[in-house]
Amino acid sequence: MSETPGYTIDSTETSLDLLETLVDSADPMGVTALADRLGVSKSVAYNHLLTLRTRGYVIKRGDRYEPALKSLDLGSRTRTAMPLYESARRHLDNLAAASGETTVLFVLEENSGVPVYIAEASEGWSPRFHEGQRLPLHVNAPGKAILASLSDERVDEILAATDLVEPTSATITQHDELKAALRGVRDDTVAFCRGEQYEGIVGVASPVTNNDVDRVAALGICGPVDRLNGRYLEEDITGQVLSTAKSIQVDLTGQ
Repeated sequence: MSETPGYTIDSTETSLDLLETLVDSADPMGVTALADRLGVSKSVAYNHLLTLRTRGYVIKRGDRYEPALKSLDLGSRTRTAMPLYESARRHLDNLAAASGETTVLFVLEENSGVPVYIAEASEGWSPRFHEGQRLPLHVNAPGKAILASLSDERVDEILAATDLVEPTSATITQHDELKAALRGVRDDTVAFCRGEQYEGIVGVASPVTNNDVDRVAALGICGPVDRLNGRYLEEDITGQVLSTAKSIQVDLTGQ
């Protein structure tokens, strides 16, 4: 069973809430605005800002604050340390160039799928998600490919701990229906998403086999249904995704 925290540290949550609020804000924010947004006193907000600023996560401009790039440094170093990322990046760039479509690499983090790399083709779709963002596994093709590569016990564990949100009317939210779909993905080694995360956006993905059991992964292509459809999607694009997944597998495992 994965561990679910029984409690959290309030002060740590406040610091993280503050940092995420600054990241989400279009403009720098002052202490009063931050305190009001977080529902804490000005002194508490100031002390957390001072700590974050001292550690390099926040910078001050005049009397307002904004996020620094320290978080980018941490994320970049974390990603670079992953053999999967270093091997897959070149292949995803080549796939994006060859297909003219946006390619993505997702990894499993606890019960979520995280885009670890996105290669946008010049005329491709610009995803509404970001590298490093945690996303539900059941709503997109890479997520379903990851789920299908796990044991039934691990899938049950994830589903039990996950709120199966329904971003569109096409999203599968029933456990039995989702597990039936995953059995098909296992058989075909390919997963499709047809407007389940964003209306009008489809995708295809395949799991990436590697030796790191803690970095279950999948790569895919996503884009608008008016371009990704029919034989082009189900044969041409799917074939390129499967071929690229195999190439990454060979690089990582020699098999």
